[in-house]
Amino acid sequence: MVHVGVAPQAQLVGVKVLDSGGSGSFSTVMAGMEWTVDKKHVFNIRAASMSLGGPGAIEWTSSEEESVNRMGNRMMAEGIALFIAAGNNAVSAQIGTPGSAEDVITVGALDKSGSIAVYSSQGPTEEGRIKPNIAFIGSNVNAPDYNTGTGYVSLSGTSMATPGAAGLAALMYQANPDMSPFDVRNIMQETAIYRPCHYDFANEPCAEDLIPKNRQNNVYGHGETRAPESVAEAANYVFGLDMGMNISLQYEPTMDDKVHVGPGEGIDYSLTGDPVEVQWRTWDMRDTWMDLVEHDMGEEEVTITHTMLVDRLNELPDVEIEGNHTILLRSIRGPNASANMVTHIHVMGSEPLIDVEGGSGQGMVAALSFVVLLLAGVIGLLMFILYRNSTLDSNHRIGDFSAKVQDSSSHDANLLDTFQTKLNNSQTGSVADYASMTVAELKDVLKSKGLPFSGRKAELIERLTNEK
Repeated sequence: MVHVGVAPQAQLVGVKVLDSGGSGSFSTVMAGMEWTVDKKHVFNIRAASMSLGGPGAIEWTSSEEESVNRMGNRMMAEGIALFIAAGNNAVSAQIGTPGSAEDVITVGALDKSGSIAVYSSQGPTEEGRIKPNIAFIGSNVNAPDYNTGTGYVSLSGTSMATPGAAGLAALMYQANPDMSPFDVRNIMQETAIYRPCHYDFANEPCAEDLIPKNRQNNVYGHGETRAPESVAEAANYVFGLDMGMNISLQYEPTMDDKVHVGPGEGIDYSLTGDPVEVQWRTWDMRDTWMDLVEHDMGEEEVTITHTMLVDRLNELPDVEIEGNHTILLRSIRGPNASANMVTHIHVMGSEPLIDVEGGSGQGMVAALSFVVLLLAGVIGLLMFILYRNSTLDSNHRIGDFSAKVQDSSSHDANLLDTFQTKLNNSQTGSVADYASMTVAELKDVLKSKGLPFSGRKAELIERLTNEK
């Protein structure tokens, strides 16, 4: 049996700062936190789960503790929602570094009943700060069993609650990738179900319970985290959520759960709910939503082409174009938007060719059509040059091409005579006759013959030639 996690499509980046016995040093912890900040754009790290503890002792000086706390606050400021386990000391005033940092999201553990777990550490911090921020289920959580590949083990601890809360943050970012870590923290706190310290008699009453409309205490923080409400609030942060609008892929991803797209290809989506606008973006935290200008109201399909992807990825610094990426699409109508459609893709080739709407199967057809039209244009140009040269050498040239000034009336008369001659020739004209005419003149001839007159010059000439 496979147990699905909170955010099953999230991609994980492992940063090991403790040894197998749970021991670590100030330098290894700081190095891991700094590495995460340095690599946030490389791996698009939006949320981090941090749990320092175990049978090994972690002894830091006051200066080192302050440095780690400052680094935790910096990670939040750098755009990484940092979730830190409160600890398993089971007593109050035992939340220390780095969970004591002001800005980080410190997580306590709940039993399956929703009451505080007996082992979950409580605040305040040494500085008198109320912690934790939130509480999440941490008891009897199924987790992958170490080195088995397929096995599971049931574990309890704030180290189980913290990654669950980080997974919820990943879902919130999927619903709204424009949020900051502070938005994530505030939404989780505001949508949590408040628990007084003595809730379900799992803990003694505390002074915070006596404060009217209090929203945080040193046992539950702001309360039991609510995943559906948090994700919905994130989705509604800018637009209202309209479930009547939907975006879906027109075909299934490949065996690696990714859509592969190469030069000349595209990713096709179906639209429902009559959206007025369609927007898209990459998952990169530096990206922003862009209008899909190719979409017209009433259309039921849109395509994200290889060229669009390459152009956008080129705008993001230090991003490898070829490889795995994630894109999001949303439909918009008035003040409401659809849920974001997330697609994991694999971009093949960093140089765009000719893109077409309608997916990958038509790229070669478009390329061949372009080549045919290009050849037709070149042939027409060569014939035009040959015709002009022969005309200049014939007895039908007009004037001696010496520098002289003509009045406007005689100049206009010459133009009319020239066009009339071309028009007369066009009745039984050759390709060379047509090649000497402008596009506007060719269209006039086609109109006089009752033929379609839209298209490029080569197409107009071909239409006149085939008509005879």
